[in-house]
Amino acid sequence: MKKGILIIIIILLGANIQAQTKRRIIPVNDTTVYEYAIEKQIAQFKGGTTAFFKFVGRNLKWPQNGSDVSGKVLISFIVEKDGILTHFKVERGIESAFDAEALRVVKRSPKWVPAKINGKRIRSRYIVPISFTITDNG
Repeated sequence: MKKGILIIIIILLGANIQAQTKRRIIPVNDTTVYEYAIEKQIAQFKGGTTAFFKFVGRNLKWPQNGSDVSGKVLISFIVEKDGILTHFKVERGIESAFDAEALRVVKRSPKWVPAKINGKRIRSRYIVPISFTITDNG
């Protein structure tokens, strides 16, 4: 019985090997999005994190109809292979006016340096926190 099973396995493996000798090139539209944890070089704003938060600070405005709340809005997006940002989403918000303002500022961001694996540019997902803090001016 064991010999019979072994022979069947060998025959199936042989058929599989022979079936793989034909090569066909199939064009693939690469839409893979890599999470930042597995990348060799993560996507980044030109000038780094400090430059990104300076950009945010220069462009962020307190919403006119926003209440006196403090907190962070988490915005996710895809950094495409050419550095353009797409697929924006509020992952965690605090209030609709603040969420919209954070989204507006991130959407205005210039191109980023895309992530790379083995020197090849890839699409990657990125999440940034946008903070709204009430300061005491008195």
